[in-house]
Amino acid sequence: MQLKLCLKSLFDMKALGYIISGSLLYSIGFNVFILPCDLYNGGFLGISQIMIYVIENIIEIDLGEGNYTGIIYFLLNLPLLYISLKRFGGDFIIKTIFCVICYSVLLSIVPVPEKSFLPENITACIAGGVLCGIGAGITLLSKGSGGGEEILGLLLMQKYKSMSVGKIFNIINVFVFTTCMYIYDISAGVYSIFFAVVTAVVIDRVHLQNITMTMLIISKKEQLENLIFKAVHRGVTKIKGIGAYSGEETNILLTVVSKDEALILRKILCDYDENVFIIEDESINVVGNFQKRL
Repeated sequence: MQLKLCLKSLFDMKALGYIISGSLLYSIGFNVFILPCDLYNGGFLGISQIMIYVIENIIEIDLGEGNYTGIIYFLLNLPLLYISLKRFGGDFIIKTIFCVICYSVLLSIVPVPEKSFLPENITACIAGGVLCGIGAGITLLSKGSGGGEEILGLLLMQKYKSMSVGKIFNIINVFVFTTCMYIYDISAGVYSIFFAVVTAVVIDRVHLQNITMTMLIISKKEQLENLIFKAVHRGVTKIKGIGAYSGEETNILLTVVSKDEALILRKILCDYDENVFIIEDESINVVGNFQKRL
């Protein structure tokens, strides 16, 4: 029964559209703009490549002609998938597996140009970083992930309010690209770092669940707090106010939500009260009992 519900959720057209379009944008950004410049992979895939190098060149174990990067990447993901199953449930795992498959297939299908379309590596890093960041951010909107650092970021977001997928991506890449600069080429390593930073910044802007904001809602209608409880399950502070011009009593509601939840609330509140007045602010820092969600 649980598997049936998970599969039904996965093949919801909205989630499916997020996963496929996000994976396609990421594949285009990486294959078309980054690979022709001979830059490095970041995240868990980059860690997998470093582990292969260590096994073959430091431990001196001959792995033969095969490419074992994908196998090591899969093994690194296993403990994260196991923890995620307990924390996020089967729905998240099935979407994540489907997302990883889409990434793998599309990265293999999207052609890699022999030479970069752009005259400089810096512009290629910006173009590739923006596309990859948008793509990865869109897949996260499906409430699944592309695996690796994305799962780790989502897990740490639940525990540490200051964390995000983009920040975890950057922390991992400091290690990956510093190692790559030591092992391979310094110039390519520096450009790879720049690409990773652009990608991380864009991911955090597209991943709406990561953006925390306040909503100040002013309405003369009653029971708006119940709409908020039911729609997004967030706490609300209710204040009785008086209009300075009209002298009439009004309700002032204050709540903290993610940007994704704010979009849902805005429509519900406007449908309930066409005269509702809503003030939204993203430039906040929340301390206390506020849960970041998928």
